[in-house]
Amino acid sequence: MSDTIIIGADHGYAAMKTTHFSFPTGLVGYEHEPYTQQDVLEYGGKFYVVGSGRQPLQKDKTATEDYYLLTLAAIAKELAFRGAGPTAAIHLAAGLPLTSFGRDKKKFREYLLRESQPVSFRYEGIAYTVTITEVSLFPQGYAAVLTQQELLDEPSVIVADIGGWTVDLMRLDKPGMGSWRRSGSFSVPPRKTSRAAESGRSSKASTAPSRPSVAPCWYCFSSWAL
Repeated sequence: MSDTIIIGADHGYAAMKTTHFSFPTGLVGYEHEPYTQQDVLEYGGKFYVVGSGRQPLQKDKTATEDYYLLTLAAIAKELAFRGAGPTAAIHLAAGLPLTSFGRDKKKFREYLLRESQPVSFRYEGIAYTVTITEVSLFPQGYAAVLTQQELLDEPSVIVADIGGWTVDLMRLDKPGMGSWRRSGSFSVPPRKTSRAAESGRSSKASTAPSRPSVAPCWYCFSSWAL
């Protein structure tokens, strides 16, 4: 096994994203092998067509095996694209929404970093054996802005993370041009009118965000919702 490979994965409500790929979070399971190997993941004696349709919103991404299976597909896609071979040690980097980072990071890390290693599966007919050696989690949005060198000297930055079901907003200020501090963040949650919004119609928020009760700091990603 070669050196550890770092793979970043964004487990979105609507799509899985890696450095080189984006595909819908849809997942359809079959007891028997489908007629084609395209987008087919074989794991645990079952077959799954990855990216087929769109699964219902899962606010708790650890509630089912779906996001773990999608992670395996994302890893396979990246390894194949990079020509890294089907046997690899993986350092997985993933994100969580601002509104749930502190609450879910321990559970989500354990969900991705399984005790039974290595993990064997097949994707598009190729057998993979991967060992996820480490999982690093980052607050979505905040982690992304730190990669934009031209923004690091700005006194104030507003980060908008526009997803398939939600919009997360966060403002970062540099008091006295020191280190950034989070001065506010909130999330627009999925609504009962989401189907209408998807078909081109929009709905207005009826209430304004309330102020958080904690002192702002960049590492306290407590958020309030519309």
